Amino acid sequence: MDIAYDGSFTYGFQKQESLVTVQSTIEGALKVVCGSYVPVVGASRTDRGVHALHNVVSFVLRDEVLYERVARRLPVMMPEWLTIRNCVPESANFSARFSAAGKSYAYVFIKDGCWTPFFARYAYRLEYPVEVVAMNDAVHALLGTHDFKGFGNIDPSRRHRDTMCTLSAADVVETDKAVIFTVSGDHFLYHMVRRMAYFVLKAGQGRIGVETWNNAFSGPDVPYTRQVMAAGGLYLVAVDYA
Repeated sequence: MDIAYDGSFTYGFQKQESLVTVQSTIEGALKVVCGSYVPVVGASRTDRGVHALHNVVSFVLRDEVLYERVARRLPVMMPEWLTIRNCVPESANFSARFSAAGKSYAYVFIKDGCWTPFFARYAYRLEYPVEVVAMNDAVHALLGTHDFKGFGNIDPSRRHRDTMCTLSAADVVETDKAVIFTVSGDHFLYHMVRRMAYFVLKAGQGRIGVETWNNAFSGPDVPYTRQVMAAGGLYLVAVDYA
């Protein structure tokens, strides 16, 4: 299933006891429709407050009749903050998580003069102007295959995960009201995109320059790689499959 959701209504994607999450909401509806517990696998286990324009979940049903029932009933059972965009059958070896070839994210900054309280859960407020050219220079220096350990945390459930990541695209674009950082890669470490967004922001504010962003992977003491930006500005934009 391809899904979209407003992360400000949840405690993240992953199921947590007694808390509203994306996974628990979908699994609860599946149990009603199927009459038994059906575990769900997500392509990206987004954090509390992070939004998704496109995330993907997969699960196994016992027969085609049950699939038809799920495809028909589940979308109308979702709360207002969660939408099922489509529901299609896949091969038996498909996994939303392990079959994914890449993901794309966006982080949204709103210019101070355009800020309203309604943006508070969906963007970061730029209180001062930023230099977008410098932001692009900084983010383009991160492209390619590198050890991004300095930009990530250790995921407690995946302590031995490879920290080498390949970024295939990254840009910063400016509109009348916003500055938007986008990035695509084969996989991302825990908090990696939100740390990258902070690094790029500091470049735009003139806090770091060419020497820093050209040596972003030189060691643990590189400035501005450890701060995690607020969750509300981050969006999972797409999940790609080969």
